[in-house]
Amino acid sequence: MIRLAQVSGLASIQDLGRQGQGHLGIPSGGAMDRFALILANRLLGNDNTAAGIELSSGVYELVFDIPSWVALCGAPFEANIDSRPLWNGWRGRINPGERLTIRGPKQGVWGYLAVLGGIQVPSVLGGCGTFLAGQFGGHQGRPLMSGDVLALNPATEAGFSRPVGAVQRANDGILRALPGPEMTRFSDQDRKAFWHHSWTVSQQSDRMGTRLDGQALTSAKNLSLRSHAVLPGAVQVPPGGQPIVLQADAQTSGGYPRMAVVIEADRWKLAQCRGGQKVSFQHVSPNQVEEANLEWQHYFYRLARAMDGS
Repeated sequence: MIRLAQVSGLASIQDLGRQGQGHLGIPSGGAMDRFALILANRLLGNDNTAAGIELSSGVYELVFDIPSWVALCGAPFEANIDSRPLWNGWRGRINPGERLTIRGPKQGVWGYLAVLGGIQVPSVLGGCGTFLAGQFGGHQGRPLMSGDVLALNPATEAGFSRPVGAVQRANDGILRALPGPEMTRFSDQDRKAFWHHSWTVSQQSDRMGTRLDGQALTSAKNLSLRSHAVLPGAVQVPPGGQPIVLQADAQTSGGYPRMAVVIEADRWKLAQCRGGQKVSFQHVSPNQVEEANLEWQHYFYRLARAMDGS
């Protein structure tokens, strides 16, 4: 069991999301930075889909009543197990009664704490993640609070011989994207502005979408559409002309024109951008999307090789 002695920021139980529920109006949800959660789980030998704790800016203190191993990935939080540092992107052992303290992050937005075996919560509609707007999933369908007690899935003693870490990929702010269904309905000037100018991440961003500020795409005010299905990564442009990139908890339908779709391999970059940071879009082909997916496969393959015998 884990007791949350202090929670002073937005924290929730998340996994890789629930699929196949869009027809019910339920988003896929899950971790904002899926690859950070996968990395934390792989450092512990968990399944990729094991539920962990997604952390935003704040201070967190967790006390374990059993020996275990933990890994913290994503945004670089400062973490200590009693007086021992837990480095970002590394796994570490925690003993009964020891206190894990997490503060930050220094940069980025979302951190992911994985525990050996994964957090034990009921599966709801095929997923264990918290859908905050719908108030279901995760721990009682709500953000975690001080005093909460979390159960862990049964796990055999890991038998790790040493702590192991990984070099996490750098965020260059370049978002590779495919053309959206309505891109050709925007003016040439708007298309050039979208692809060739940088955009500033708005402070008014959340788990539903990231708002961007920049040169207004004025064609949007004249584009009238029927409601259509949308997915995370879709770049919608409201009449005001400032794009919104849909994130994990986005609605499943909308009527704004879609200029582009950020590929899954790069969505984590935008999720980890704070308000005021600059991003840009890079037009890619379907073949380049496959290459981007292979980049992640090779990353995790190299990690597995490095962890052999650890």
